[in-house]
Order: sequence, then C-alpha cells, then structure tokens
Amino acid sequence: LNGILADDMGLGKTLQAITAITQYKLDHPDALSIIVCPTSLVHNWKEEFLKFNPKLKVLPVDGTPVQRKKLLTEVKNFDAVITSYSLLQKDIEIYKTFPFAYAILDEAQHIKNRGTRNAKSVKIIQAKHRLILTGTPIENSIKDLLSILEFTNPGLLSYSPQKDIALDTQSMLAKTLKPFMLRRTKEKVLTELPEKSEQVLFCEMSPTERKFYNAIRDKFRASLAE
Repeated sequence: LNGILADDMGLGKTLQAITAITQYKLDHPDALSIIVCPTSLVHNWKEEFLKFNPKLKVLPVDGTPVQRKKLLTEVKNFDAVITSYSLLQKDIEIYKTFPFAYAILDEAQHIKNRGTRNAKSVKIIQAKHRLILTGTPIENSIKDLLSILEFTNPGLLSYSPQKDIALDTQSMLAKTLKPFMLRRTKEKVLTELPEKSEQVLFCEMSPTERKFYNAIRDKFRASLAE
C-alpha cells in the first residue's frame, strides 16, 4: 500500500520518510529512492539526511542541464536522489528509466492539479513504494486529493470534473481514505512534543552578491524617488 502522510507541520514527516527509506535499505542494500520537493527545500532535505541518518548517501540534483545529466550518471553510487518538481519535468526522460524503491513527494500540494506538468511528470516515475508528504492535503476542496491519489493509489477513486462531490459521499470518502492517509494534528500529540527551540542564523552576502544587491537597491530607490 502507498500512502499520504498529512501530519501538521513540525510533527516529523521528513524524519518518518527518512526512517522508511532506512528500514527498506536494511533488506535491500542496493535500493535507490527519490525525493521530489520544491526548489527551496532540495538542500534542506540533504541536511535532514545528514542529521537523522548520515550513513545514507544522498545526491541533490540541480544546476544546468549539463551538470544535472552528469550527476544522474552517478546515481548508482547513492542511496537517494533529491530533485525539485520543476527540474523533474525537464529530466523526466532520464528519471523514468530508474527503478526506484521509494518515490517521496514533499509539499505534494504542488501536484493537486492533475493537468499540470508537475502532476504528469511525477506519475511517470517507476517506484515500488510511493509516499506523499503534505500538511495540507485539502486546500480548496476534496478534489485536491484526487490527483494526489492518482500518484499513490491509481484507480482508488474516480470522478467527473463537471460535478462537485456531494456532502453525503464525503463520509464514505473519509472511510475509503482512512487506510491510506495518516493525519495527526499538533493538538493531538502536544504532550509528546519537545519544547520549541529557535535558532537565528545570519547569512552574509559575498562581495559579488553585495555589489549586485546594492546595484538593484539603488536602481529602484532612485526610481521611487522620482
């Protein structure tokens, strides 16, 4: 069974995903998994792997088309590949040739519209296990779930795009989804959570970045002054 992990933000969806990959590797040492996430989280995922299981070798794939193609020739030396939704679209002809163990989609609301290239690309991936991570499985309506379920459990649900899902079917839908979707809220697990910790990090610009930033700032400051 494939599933949707829809816990509230901050309850450890990333950790659970890394644990799933780790457990699978115990019985399948050569297994390769893929994580697809927003561009801003690609290197954050690498840091999370280093934090929770530094023994796993992970490969963030980004950069120019030439750089990405070169990186993807080395995947057999890694345990997990991390890429973004936008780059997966561009490199899908390569990714679709890999037999992945786990395909994990983070912030999976990016595929809620089944007609987008994001949604179509991820559904081409070959994987034995598919896992969705999203704290907001339903943003606008229940239909948001349908594209997600086409990735995890094809054929579980079908619908007519012209018709809204009636209220009397929503309880039936909830029962249908129960084996496939786990959602915990912060209120339910409040007693289990550690104290909130905050860490302030300062990111200084390099001389080149500072020069570029100043030029942009001065340009717009002058235009506003006019």
